[in-house]
Amino acid sequence: MKKSILIVMIMFLISLAPWSQGTLGAQEAQSAKEIVDKSVAALGGEEAVKKQLDFSAEGQFKISMRMMELSGEAKWIFQAPKSWNKFKVVFAGNEVTQTQAFDGKSAWMERMGTLADQPTLNNESDLAHSIGLLLEKNASFSLAKETEIEGKKAVGVEVDFKGKKTTFFIDRENFLPLEIVFEDYYFGESSTRELLEKRIRCLEYKNIAGVLFPTKTAFYLKGKKLLELDFDKVMFNQEVSADIFARPDQEPDLRYMEEMVN
Repeated sequence: MKKSILIVMIMFLISLAPWSQGTLGAQEAQSAKEIVDKSVAALGGEEAVKKQLDFSAEGQFKISMRMMELSGEAKWIFQAPKSWNKFKVVFAGNEVTQTQAFDGKSAWMERMGTLADQPTLNNESDLAHSIGLLLEKNASFSLAKETEIEGKKAVGVEVDFKGKKTTFFIDRENFLPLEIVFEDYYFGESSTRELLEKRIRCLEYKNIAGVLFPTKTAFYLKGKKLLELDFDKVMFNQEVSADIFARPDQEPDLRYMEEMVN
């Protein structure tokens, strides 16, 4: 009798074990879309994410180039798809400024009084992988590998939109994006069109008017850190004259004819 009761109990526990494991797995496992929804909520909601596509910011920057690291002041305006930024640095006792802008159709740069066209391809590629993808209704989301970023565990979510793929690595604890990784075509240092990997790492978030905004970010190209931004002033939905994005003169620069061909 005791033996029969023991057998029944063992059979019951065996049948219960897979059910218990399955329930635990269902609780732990989250779909890619659920993780994205939690990330949007962590950032402050849909409207907060949209504000990250329309902001003005000021702060400091560090840039690494040719075995040197330079630092100075940075100003940034982003009104998707338009963008404008200005960097100022004192080098060898001289103040050097550089301004870059994109009006949604063409890009340009001014450095020390000299104007030149820039490849619009670079701006268009950046725009295709922005934080706004988390709100894209027509995108497909899938789970990617997990990793650790700056000592924090992160789950990867791959976003596929219009044939372009972007991976968001999202903090396992607070669901804030820690890094955005993608490959796309850019004009590189040799001014030729090439497929490059970019990483945007969010190093610090601050609550600004209900928006969790990445005030400190680092930009990597082909695994090497090129630029770090640290904003101490951020404003959203500011009225900005369209003139700031337009090139001061309209003289064409034909260095990027290849861009038009491709």
